[in-house]
Amino acid sequence: MKKKIIVFANGFGLDPLNALIKGFTDADINNEYDFFVFISYASYDSSEESNLGELNIYRLPVLKDYDAAIVMTNALNSVDTGIATVKRCIEAGIPVFSVGIELEGAININIDNVTGIKELTEHLIGEHDVKRAVLIGGYKEHPESITRIETIRKVFEEHGLSIADEDIHYGDWGNVKTVEIAKRLAEDPKGLPDAIIAVNDIMALACATELTHLGYKIPQDVIVTGYDYVPKGQVYYPVLSTVDSGFETIGLECHKTLAEYFGGKLMKMKINMCSRPVIGESCGCCKDDFYDTKRREYGRTTYLKYLDRETLEASESKLTHLITDSDDYKELSERLVDYYKEDHDFVGSGFCLVIHNKFFTDVMADPEEVYEDGLDGGPMQAIIVIDKDFNVRTGISANNKNLVPGYDPESPESHIYFLLPLHSGRYNYGYIITSESAKLVKEYLDLHSYTEKLMLAFRIQRSNIQLKIYNESLRKISEIDTMTGLYNRLGYENKATPIYNNCMRTGSRLMVMFIDINRMKRINDVFGHMNGDAAIRLTASAIKSNLKDDWIAVRFGGDEFLVIGDVKNEEGAQAFKEDVLATVDKFNHEGNWPFRLSVSAGYIISEEGDNKPLTEYIKEADDLMYTTKKKMHSEKSI
Repeated sequence: MKKKIIVFANGFGLDPLNALIKGFTDADINNEYDFFVFISYASYDSSEESNLGELNIYRLPVLKDYDAAIVMTNALNSVDTGIATVKRCIEAGIPVFSVGIELEGAININIDNVTGIKELTEHLIGEHDVKRAVLIGGYKEHPESITRIETIRKVFEEHGLSIADEDIHYGDWGNVKTVEIAKRLAEDPKGLPDAIIAVNDIMALACATELTHLGYKIPQDVIVTGYDYVPKGQVYYPVLSTVDSGFETIGLECHKTLAEYFGGKLMKMKINMCSRPVIGESCGCCKDDFYDTKRREYGRTTYLKYLDRETLEASESKLTHLITDSDDYKELSERLVDYYKEDHDFVGSGFCLVIHNKFFTDVMADPEEVYEDGLDGGPMQAIIVIDKDFNVRTGISANNKNLVPGYDPESPESHIYFLLPLHSGRYNYGYIITSESAKLVKEYLDLHSYTEKLMLAFRIQRSNIQLKIYNESLRKISEIDTMTGLYNRLGYENKATPIYNNCMRTGSRLMVMFIDINRMKRINDVFGHMNGDAAIRLTASAIKSNLKDDWIAVRFGGDEFLVIGDVKNEEGAQAFKEDVLATVDKFNHEGNWPFRLSVSAGYIISEEGDNKPLTEYIKEADDLMYTTKKKMHSEKSI
């Protein structure tokens, strides 16, 4: 049985993660390991609510069910979350590698944030005579950013140079703030510096691209360097000078360490890695055929990538409309099955869409309830599972101990599963799974965007269903008389006509009955309006308790009631009238009312061939009721 390795990573740092996994799997020649990679897209540019929903994915698995863990502690965009995750793994009793931040009880992989950046900085000063540099740090309080900036400043000081505090900026590891920094540098009256040194490649590429857009040339006008050695930087023009942290080597060392552990040997608890500079073209060096070969290969696949993106966007648009147009979750599940049977090229085999049960069973549930339902190990179901033969199944049970439906630990092949959260703000309602076979996890497609669009579509669909329920409730409220619970005049207009039209169309016999409370004015005058209201409610209750399911009862006026339905013969109408009168009499005997309730009723039944309008039937029934009422008034007073 294969060993299960759980990995905690940030989606914006997939390049180092992929390099680490490649180093590990290249060493795993016997396919002894499966990877379960839990990915969040928490970002310093995102809201706190969204980040919480992203980071909750790390709390989903039952850690003791895995054989070992790797935590990209330094790259989760939340140092506290990374440290807490490592500690949870230690408490679960599994060996855990902490990448980039040293923690007691973990196997610490110490990233060398000094050697590579030090040598790159010395290269810039010694080979390119850089005297003034601007630094772009990551998050201001992030330990790696701090170490890299301090190293650069120290090298400058060793050469009798300095970096002013105002020449240190922070791009928070991403594009948005870095582009703003580049614009400010271009507008600076002092002009551009000799070099811009970014502490990761993403910021270096964003800065170089924006400066190029503004008309500057790299490296002729300014040198730009990065850190991380990401693939995008190696096909960029000019190729980025950067630092390689050696993540493939880290993966190899992780494999060796676990082999020792599972072989019963004593593990080493610290792995020190060495970083090295990779000199490219963005500092004015290394114009060799190696990079041209890479760029030509990249160029050959550019249009293929464009076509893939176009196809993916069309597929995502179809999926979005499919979800948002579904009126309920049963319909949604059926539509998704049909969709993924035809359109699974991008998600690949092993794709799963897993939802907490309460998200389906109670559309009006608060997001927090849904989240707690799943967090407590509550039942979940995979509404979509695509197996290795691309068969699409649905309704498969899942829970915290069985997060990947259909997982086979006896499979002769090793697999990598990527799990990403589905959430509404801070509250999660499920997750998706893709495998290493999915096009979506390839470099040039955007797994994050796909997941974001799925979440938006689910949010819109849930809102649509909720609005439908609210609107139906409002419609019912607008049609219902609040005192009696019977239909009001608006309800009569909406409900009576369909019954009348059906009877006229099918030849069924229509019954229209008027019921009125006798001596209502006297009840109000002698016993007060509260007792008058009670008389109205009692009469309505007598009508409702005897009403057939397909009939309607209307409070037509203050103390006037209208009943409309179809009957087979007059006996049916007469029986209903007598049942109402008997129920009223029962209320008089069993209740403790100061008044004696009495009602009059009159009805009319349509004959075959009648084509009178409904209003005429109502008038005739009203006249018959009034005749009965006059007779009742001649009886003994209350």
